[in-house]
Amino acid sequence: MNNRNKVIQKAGELFLTMGIRNITMDYLAAELGMSKRTLYEFFGQKDTLIIEALSEMLRQENDGTRRIIEDADNVVEALFEIIKRKKELHASLPRVFVEDAAKYKSQLRECLYNDQDSLRQNSLSYLMLERGVKEDIFRKELDIRIVDQFILDMIKMIHTQHRFAVNHLSSDELLNNILIPYLRGLSTPKGLALINKFFEQQK
Repeated sequence: MNNRNKVIQKAGELFLTMGIRNITMDYLAAELGMSKRTLYEFFGQKDTLIIEALSEMLRQENDGTRRIIEDADNVVEALFEIIKRKKELHASLPRVFVEDAAKYKSQLRECLYNDQDSLRQNSLSYLMLERGVKEDIFRKELDIRIVDQFILDMIKMIHTQHRFAVNHLSSDELLNNILIPYLRGLSTPKGLALINKFFEQQK
């Protein structure tokens, strides 16, 4: 691992435990035994380092999620396993990190989903939609690019809309009233039967 990657890894570890705003470049340099000047030569500014560290965290998380998709018998089984994993992960993250990281979501999306190739590589919802169509779970006439973009925008809206926040809606309430009904609308009869089966098992 080269020095630049070591900085990204260490920054990610510190951001997770102490929050992003609380980690200064001076503090990070001291933790790494490097000069602050070296850090700025690598990244130019702190925001660049933050985006790279968050991107690496997301890639690692996506690798685990991709394995779930590959190991599942079908895309609906994968979906419900991913939802379970995301809940566990979110519950384990320090609140200070979650709040700080939320401010960089739009920049992170621009970095990871800036063209068709990166979309296929980084958007797991795109990957699942593709597989779902092949498995006759989602309807074949769907334009996956449009559906995937809508899902990403829907998730963004849930996290940013003030009305959702003030009503203190749980992740289960949002899932059961927004995402699952939408996925049912995308589904073939086979897909609908699988969604209903897994949904009942979660109750």
